[in-house]
Formats: sequence, C-alpha cells, structure tokens
Amino acid sequence: MGGIVLGVAGIALGTLVAAYGTRVFYLLLPVWGAIVGFLLGAELVAIVFAEGMFATILGWIVGIGLGIMLAVVAGLAFRIAVVILALSVGYWVGSGLLIALGLEPGLLTSAGGAVAGAALAILAIYADGPRLLVAALTAWGGAAIAIAGALVLVGAVEPAGLRGVGPVGVLRGDPLAMLAWIVGGGLALVFQWTETARLADEQLDGAAA
Repeated sequence: MGGIVLGVAGIALGTLVAAYGTRVFYLLLPVWGAIVGFLLGAELVAIVFAEGMFATILGWIVGIGLGIMLAVVAGLAFRIAVVILALSVGYWVGSGLLIALGLEPGLLTSAGGAVAGAALAILAIYADGPRLLVAALTAWGGAAIAIAGALVLVGAVEPAGLRGVGPVGVLRGDPLAMLAWIVGGGLALVFQWTETARLADEQLDGAAA
C-alpha cells in the first residue's frame, strides 16, 4: 500500500511541478515543501530505527508532520521557500548523479549533494530566483520525482530504495530511466518557458486592447 500511495503521489505531484513550476510557482512552493518534508521525515525515522522507509506508522506520522511544517513555512516565507527548493533539488541531483555514475551511497555522495544544493541555494539568493532558474529547478526536480514514482508504482523500486539516494539516485543502473529523466526535464523546461512567454504575450495584448 505504501508503494502504491508513494508512486501515485510522486507521478502526480512530480508532473505538476515539472510542467507548471514557473506558472504557479507561489502555489507550488508549499507543495514542494510538503514533498521534501515528507520524504525527509520518513528517511530520518528509517535511519534512526534502521528500518525501511514507511515500514512503520511512525515513519508516516513523522513524514506527514514534517511535510506539513515545511509546506506552511514555504507558503509564508517566499525566500526561505526558494532556498528549500534549490537545496532539495541540488542535493537530489548532485548526490543522485554521483550514485548513478557508480558511487555507493554514503558520505561522498551526500557531500556532493550538499555542495550542489548549497551552490544552487546561493545562486537563487543572489539572483533573486530568476524565471529561468525556477523553471530549470522545477522541471528536472519534478521529472525526477515523477519517474521515481513510476518506478515505485510498477515495483521496479521499493520505497526503501529511496533511502539515502533520492529520486535521481534510484535511476542508477537504468539507462532508460536516466534518459527519460533528462529528456523529460528538458521537455518540461521548454513547455514552461513557452507557456510563460505565451501568457506574457496575452497580457500585453490585453493591456494594449
């Protein structure tokens, strides 16, 4: 049951974030905070009690609780939300790529993810969250979550397999999934950019009329 819920939620929310991250950025920030908090809370319980993710009700409770907390924070504080977005995507992509390249999950991959997350967070802060950065973060971040959710849903990856590796890390050893993530994120970025440009043109035409 945990795998089905996690898989469906991952596909739905990941697709939403990937396709409409820029267009509804303010609305999606709480959603992203909830996703990050939910996964982080469940992983912390799994690490502390040396068990699989969502193996006990405690993992669900802590995950949901932390997810709600980060969702509220993301909804109330825009700059903090941007930092959460950049840190989480940077960490997942950085550590996940190292794992996908053949490194075992551990201190080195976590350090690589932390460096990537910190770099993106600093860029987001100093660049004041420009549209292209937001689009790229949400496109590839959402695509990773959607594909990881699909793998969990079809049984190719167990929920416990997300522990310590994140949505990108689970693609390790699966060239087709990696290709789907890269292409899917790229298509989502193009879609977001096209949609925001179209909306901007419509607003200008409406103002001119």
